[in-house]
Amino acid sequence: MDVHIQALEAAINYWRARQPARGNEYALSAPVSRLAGVYALMIYYRQDSIAEDSLEPATAALIDAWRQDSGGIHGDSHP
Repeated sequence: MDVHIQALEAAINYWRARQPARGNEYALSAPVSRLAGVYALMIYYRQDSIAEDSLEPATAALIDAWRQDSGGIHGDSHP
């Protein structure tokens, strides 16, 4: 299954709401940082989607948690 950039954005926003930036530097939380790294690479390489099985397991788990908590929204998959 592919993860589309819009779904990754939604997952980032989900984790930002759950674990906002903290400290004087407003450092990103670990989940947001992990997802943002993938997002940045997708932007850099001009990718609209990325194969979920190419992601690190911890990153895929964050996306899966977002999917489950958002009521099964799978706007990132295409048949």
